[in-house]
Amino acid sequence: MPIPGIATLGLILLCSALGGCVTSGDPAADGIDRAVAGELTFMQQTYMTMDRRCRQVKRPTAVLTQKPQHGTVRMLTRKAKAVYGPGAYEHCDGKVGKALAFEYTSAPDYRGRDSFAVRVRYSDGEIRHGRYEVEVR
Repeated sequence: MPIPGIATLGLILLCSALGGCVTSGDPAADGIDRAVAGELTFMQQTYMTMDRRCRQVKRPTAVLTQKPQHGTVRMLTRKAKAVYGPGAYEHCDGKVGKALAFEYTSAPDYRGRDSFAVRVRYSDGEIRHGRYEVEVR
């Protein structure tokens, strides 16, 4: 789930400086993940860290800080492409590594909007907060 506007630029610059990055697939332009009721759905935003040689560094960990009201979330490891953008780690863009990913499943009979929030900790102690918005159909 990308963050619109200026926050995205700030996030990219932060990733570039510290070596931790937020990766993503092809989320909708509005930043909302789409899910089918009752089916497992991987959220587009994931978290990973690489060193300056684009080698995998210990995968970040996370805690759920706000549970979804109409479903469940599971944290797991999933391969993703790095997205650093301009800066010291830009050469790692597109490199594949193990990322912290989130899997959402709604209640089978639920349709509508749901959300959840996470606190992510990188191995160097950096903390980031993520929020996921899900449209269940």
